[in-house]
Amino acid sequence: MNKLIGLFSLLLVFTLFFASCEETSEVDKYANWRERNEAFIDSLARTYDTDPELFRLRDSRDQSQYVYFKKRVSVDEGQSPFLTSKVTVFYRGMLINEAVFAAGGQKYYTSLYKSLDVFDTNFKGNAPDFNDTPTLFSVAGVVNGWVEALQHMKPGERWEIYIPWRSGYGSSESGAIPAYSVLMLDLTLVDVDLYP
Repeated sequence: MNKLIGLFSLLLVFTLFFASCEETSEVDKYANWRERNEAFIDSLARTYDTDPELFRLRDSRDQSQYVYFKKRVSVDEGQSPFLTSKVTVFYRGMLINEAVFAAGGQKYYTSLYKSLDVFDTNFKGNAPDFNDTPTLFSVAGVVNGWVEALQHMKPGERWEIYIPWRSGYGSSESGAIPAYSVLMLDLTLVDVDLYP
């Protein structure tokens, strides 16, 4: 009888141990989230002067912040939207994770979208196509980082944008976006209605 109780106790300990390991792996996904996201933006700031494809814009609402971006498709002509404009865009919003840090010499992090946490998108493949439907919204109706980027884009351009958490949703969560999240966007400006 003592052996049966001992065996049952041992089984119970193993079960509790493995159950706690499963819970820990789920919690660890966002462990040190603020620090990891700040470290990502800091790494962009450090490489800004040496990476000729990395650009930045100062957040006009928080002068201490920069929004970083790379131009995947560049256009020389056209009118950028105003704060009061409406825009038609294709977008994919993603969160950073270990796939970004492990990417090494990856030119465009957003091409890793199948490995990243996509929190919102209106196109399915690697790039928007005729099967996808763009979204219309007001420039002033989005977070600061989007506002800054949109006001510098020209119709037809596709940018990869990195918005620090202070220029995004800040210290608050928003749906599937945890607090302190860098927002990584694959954004194509399709059309601009300057005076809606």
